[in-house]
Amino acid sequence: MSNRDVTGSGLGRGDILADRYRIVSVIGSGGMSRVLLAEDMKLEGKRWAVKEMYAGGARTERDGADAALRRSMLLAEAEMMSRLSHPNLPDIVDVFPVNREGYLYLVMDYIEGETLLERFERQGRRMAAEQVAEVAQQLCELLDYLHTLRPEPIVHRDLKPSNLMLDAGGRVRLIDFGTARRYKAGRDADTVALGTVGFAAPEQYDGRQSDPRTDLYGLGALMYYLLTGGAYYAAGQLSREAAALPEGLAPLVLRLLRASPEERYASAREAGEALRRWLASRQPQPAAAVPGAAWTPPLLVAVGALYPGAGATFAALALARLLHDHGVPHAVIEPPTAGAELAALLFAVKNAPPGYRCYNTPAAVPGSGIRQDERAWTEGHTLWLPAEEPAPRQQAATGETAEAFGSAYWLKLLHAMRRPVLIADVGAAWEHPAVAGLLEAATDIVYIVDPQLHKLELVATRHRLRELGEWSRAPGRRLHCFANKRPRSAQSAVWLQLLPQPPACTLPAVEAAFIAEAGWAGRLPHDMPAIRQSLRQAIQPWLKAWLRDNAVSGAKKQRSERQGLATKLRSMFQ
Repeated sequence: MSNRDVTGSGLGRGDILADRYRIVSVIGSGGMSRVLLAEDMKLEGKRWAVKEMYAGGARTERDGADAALRRSMLLAEAEMMSRLSHPNLPDIVDVFPVNREGYLYLVMDYIEGETLLERFERQGRRMAAEQVAEVAQQLCELLDYLHTLRPEPIVHRDLKPSNLMLDAGGRVRLIDFGTARRYKAGRDADTVALGTVGFAAPEQYDGRQSDPRTDLYGLGALMYYLLTGGAYYAAGQLSREAAALPEGLAPLVLRLLRASPEERYASAREAGEALRRWLASRQPQPAAAVPGAAWTPPLLVAVGALYPGAGATFAALALARLLHDHGVPHAVIEPPTAGAELAALLFAVKNAPPGYRCYNTPAAVPGSGIRQDERAWTEGHTLWLPAEEPAPRQQAATGETAEAFGSAYWLKLLHAMRRPVLIADVGAAWEHPAVAGLLEAATDIVYIVDPQLHKLELVATRHRLRELGEWSRAPGRRLHCFANKRPRSAQSAVWLQLLPQPPACTLPAVEAAFIAEAGWAGRLPHDMPAIRQSLRQAIQPWLKAWLRDNAVSGAKKQRSERQGLATKLRSMFQ
């Protein structure tokens, strides 16, 4: 297990678990467990979180009984976590049973971020109501998953800020299942009463059985704590503390905190829907149409590979991640071309909202591409708009596609999204009718090249460069070159000098092992810390200049040059 004796102290810095995981540091501790940061000795640069749980020794008969109970609880937690799969849970990749020193180990995703408690304290024990509601809505989705598991739902029983992690994208992860239990209908009471004072429901104190509604109380207590600067809810303080709750959100929180489970929301799904409605009510409503008033379309950046395989999708997603890091609301859209794969790349089955459908599926609002009755797929500042791959008959119907996805379609879609920046990943499908319509509405095109220099000599590549040059001559349009997969070679400077134009930025080559590993873990390689940092260094100078030019010096120029698009769009809605 380790390269030293760890009896009584567990793993320490430099110890190696299972000949693979080298311990780097302790990143958290509490109760009978610690969370350790470990580096993977087989996958260079990969880091894991190792949860170390202590079952205790057996110096006396009573110690032995207590240790046996703890051991069974730890095994139950490990078994439970290893079977679960949800975007708001860490993925368990390895389990090591209790060893002779009394320790059990879980190896899971290392989440780059901070606990909700750390975020709360860092913000001066203040959190905006919208931020609290967004966290709670994610937890409702997770609780709905846990509470509807079959044959036995799981009740967590201990929602509290220190048990929740926030990653760089704003996603919440529930990281501790030490108090969770499977709900068995018909029981009068829990075998063991567990929970944290201030967050536990009344039934956890008076001997009744906890059920899914127990977690709803915990959710309400968590929201109350975050919204009142760290106060714990007590029914006797209702008149004084309720005034601190935001208007419109107070009834929702107080309903979750009802002493009787029957008076709370019936399910996490129902509570989540109430939160969704409240959040929607907080969104600024579109101003009423004023005759002659101009609407300025967003910046539409089409990212395409100059030839197949150059890496358009990788570059588009890198740009999206950097926009998110800068706090710029944006959308990433994929035209409905053959081989559309963004939904699969983003692991939509796991990560998309329940019941999510792509923007180009049937039953869309006629002419807009957006269904107003369904939840958007958002992640932090990013709105995802993957396409459903067209059926073979649709792929063959070129004329129908050109008519359905012309520039008018894309302008209406831009209007419906209300995001200042839209990134369109066109791949290498420049000739597709839907892409042609999209390019007519684009303000910027980023074309991607890679070190395969001979592909610049292909007839199709030369033709594409001529067309891009023609496109860029129209007022208000800009053409950028990104050099992708730059190798670690002294000769790479020679390659860059031979490109059609000086590259706006140069993206580093990413090892295939990292890309494969990210896919196995169900995430994008861009979210691995080392890769994210290298991409940030590569793109940030260009991105900052581009955002600054569009926000300041280019604002008046953009407004006048794009006025024609706005006028055309308004005419479609009159």
